[in-house]
Amino acid sequence: MAHEVLLPQWSMGMQDGQVTRWLKAPGDPVADGEAIAEVESSKVAGELLADRAGVFLRALVEVGEVVPVRTALCLIGAPGERIDAGAALARDAASTPIAPAPQRPAPSAGNATQVTPRARKLAVEHGIDLTQVRGSGPDGRIVEADIEALLGQVSDGTYSLAQRRGRLAERLLASLHGSAQLTLSRDIDVTDLTDWRARLPFRAGWGDLVGYAVSRVLGGHPPFNGTVEGDRVRIGSQVNLGFAVALEGGLVTPVIHDAGSKSLQNLTELTAELVSRARSGTLRPQDVDGGTFTLSNLGGHGIDAFTPIINPPQIAILGLGRVREVAQRSGEGIAWRQCMTVSLTFDHRIADGVPAAVFLQDLAQFLSRPEGFQSSA
Repeated sequence: MAHEVLLPQWSMGMQDGQVTRWLKAPGDPVADGEAIAEVESSKVAGELLADRAGVFLRALVEVGEVVPVRTALCLIGAPGERIDAGAALARDAASTPIAPAPQRPAPSAGNATQVTPRARKLAVEHGIDLTQVRGSGPDGRIVEADIEALLGQVSDGTYSLAQRRGRLAERLLASLHGSAQLTLSRDIDVTDLTDWRARLPFRAGWGDLVGYAVSRVLGGHPPFNGTVEGDRVRIGSQVNLGFAVALEGGLVTPVIHDAGSKSLQNLTELTAELVSRARSGTLRPQDVDGGTFTLSNLGGHGIDAFTPIINPPQIAILGLGRVREVAQRSGEGIAWRQCMTVSLTFDHRIADGVPAAVFLQDLAQFLSRPEGFQSSA
């Protein structure tokens, strides 16, 4: 029986996508894990991989057609297999299959401007002529924010949550409804680490430093490093560290795989590269897949503490506040110390408050003593 290959959801905010190029034609053999198409969403571009071996029977969507996640994109079957006329799997009843499309040329003055799937869908919904829109994305690409800027707000100051936040809003609400979320916060004295950081031969942000510390400490606290789906909990064998990146109209969470094996400088470089890809809309599926723990950093915006929401299906997320001066007693006098507040939100179904407090205690000890970073400098 023909097998449907579905459009996967590669990131928390991914709502839809489009095939930009078919790499297989009807009758071509397909190996398990082989790339069969190039797919693009508003935040991620990558290859669609076959999830079984067989023969490419037919494409079910046309190149450039925007479809929701989990839509069947094509059919894979056995050699010689025919598709029944009554098969509901195929959306197009025409007998002629869709042939592979040539690779799209790079944008130039003579070619049509590229449009992200979300921007195209929003433009269609509101009858906007894309030829009249000036894109603000890379190479003049039209992004969702460009369409929203044209739409603006209606006269009473309201707007559609479904259009503005889409799948991200649904995922956040599902995260809160689907788990027992509890947040613990504590202050960490990072005075010595602040001085050590100033002497580094490369630039490392506080997110990089905390990410490095988390990747070393989290291995000793396995209940917080993993994912939960239904009643099945999978503890990560390594720390795949995600970090939230704010974009127009939402956020995306790139992942540094096996962060515990990376030096601080390597971690810093990988983070910068992934942030750049996220903002240019060139993240690949492997850049956002497989996270076991997430960091959310609002310290650069002057926030001291907040309650981060778990990035499903993960078990925990750590929020980072700003580094600030705090007066503390020192002998008979007062000393000014550099402190940071961190907030751990975790699924109370998986772990209790005391293990979470111990994890934060160990993390605080690591961050308060630069010795743990020495080998990575």
